[in-house]
Amino acid sequence: MKPQSSTIALRPIAPLMAPPPLYFVVAFGIGALIQAYWPAALSPVPEALSVIGGFTIAAGAILALSLVSTFLIRRTTLNPFAEPSVFLAAGPYRLSRNPMYLSVIIVYLGGTLLFGSLWPLLTLVAPLLVLARAVVPYEEARMTATFGEAYSSYCQRVRRWI
Repeated sequence: MKPQSSTIALRPIAPLMAPPPLYFVVAFGIGALIQAYWPAALSPVPEALSVIGGFTIAAGAILALSLVSTFLIRRTTLNPFAEPSVFLAAGPYRLSRNPMYLSVIIVYLGGTLLFGSLWPLLTLVAPLLVLARAVVPYEEARMTATFGEAYSSYCQRVRRWI
């Protein structure tokens, strides 16, 4: 059997080339739709969860905006399927190789708390699987191909998520 070329890993799966935050919007929307037909609350005290959810959304949004500004200042792409021009390893990237995705996950979790809905929490599994199985491995292969040993060394020091 002929070995596969390493360039195969550098081709994203076409349906997954949508902006990753869109995966979360769709999953949340599906969860909210299910919630509308089969209500399932997270807690009998929704007021407390709403406050915590609002703060969680704000924290995730602040992290996301700071990361977006870093990408813009450093003049590199926010598109995970485009060619990166700068290797970011400072700021939140010292703690996680994927702080942008973590910020989206934090906002999503805040939304589930804000609305006190169980179903969006359950539908979160789908975008997490897409990230973990397709998007992040593609990005890591692209970063390794572009930045070589510097990125490989970074991967040895910094965890993928937290």
